[in-house]
Amino acid sequence: MAELSLRNVRKSFSGTEVIHDVNLDVESGAFVVFVGPSGCGKSTLLRMIAGLEEVTAGSISIDGHDVTNTDPAKRGIAMVFQSYALYPHMTVEENIGFPLEMAGMSKEERRAEVRKAADILHLGPYLDRKPKALSGGQRQRVAIGRAIVRNPKIFLFDEPLSNLDAELRVRMRLEIARLHEEIGATMVYVTHDQVEAMTLATKIVVLRDGNIEQVGAPIELYNDPDNMFVAGFIGSPKMNFIPARVTGRGDNGAVLLAIPELGLEGLQVLPRDTAAPLSGDVVVGVRPDCFSAEGAATPVTLTCEVTERLGNVTYMHARSADGEGIVAELRGQPAIRAGETVSLSLDAERLMLFSKDGRRL
Repeated sequence: MAELSLRNVRKSFSGTEVIHDVNLDVESGAFVVFVGPSGCGKSTLLRMIAGLEEVTAGSISIDGHDVTNTDPAKRGIAMVFQSYALYPHMTVEENIGFPLEMAGMSKEERRAEVRKAADILHLGPYLDRKPKALSGGQRQRVAIGRAIVRNPKIFLFDEPLSNLDAELRVRMRLEIARLHEEIGATMVYVTHDQVEAMTLATKIVVLRDGNIEQVGAPIELYNDPDNMFVAGFIGSPKMNFIPARVTGRGDNGAVLLAIPELGLEGLQVLPRDTAAPLSGDVVVGVRPDCFSAEGAATPVTLTCEVTERLGNVTYMHARSADGEGIVAELRGQPAIRAGETVSLSLDAERLMLFSKDGRRL
């Protein structure tokens, strides 16, 4: 295990800066996930940590040692890529043990290390198979095994599940989470899938356009986002953003809101900073699970357009009275049809306020 530190890291391509002054500390044994939309710089940042991209400015330290200009092979890292990159003519055992063979380890020692990695990844029955005889998930486990035997200070994962189908992605997420619990290594993982980020990470780094938007534990980012980008990116289905207007102040620092889209007037909502002066137009953030088909909370009326029924939960894609698109998450299997007007309860205590330019208020 090792700590990772990035200080004022920048990256430019042909004079265009794509990573902007990034500062980040990763604690020893943490599972950190870089998440963000395509093109946000998460893979570039990972490749700089690995030494596969040069750093334009700033420094990178691993376990207290500056590795900014250190050869990738000497950084104490192991990387798992989106493609499995297995040797087709080698068996599973030979693929996993190949880095050890290159390091000059004896055949007996190599076999012992491969067996240990295979036991961790449940690959024991497949050691004599060639990659073509394995499923996608098994091939990815072999690629991870090849990283494990190197006993690295830090594991780096670059979207390792992107080539798998939906069921295999779920299974491999569990495998990787179990692996982290078992070996306790420091891991840095890149994905565009916020579900992967929420389920795997001890700390999430949300990136946009080469900048860090927010860093924190998954639930912290879900419950207390710094801006509309983080609020909309973390959580599935994404947060609803509804125009509103501040009409006054309520009790204990709350503001009074008019939300025409929901037909609400004088709704009390607590801002993040109850002492801050607020007025004029704002945006209200409403998680889909703030709605309920039952209860005595604030009543709202929506018109159903489409329902997604997932068994124990139903996502209702609806329109407000003024035509605003809204997603409501309802428990169970409510009998709702397209075109039907539905009365719901809104949990006003969980609403969030944002400025029109996206800042959390």
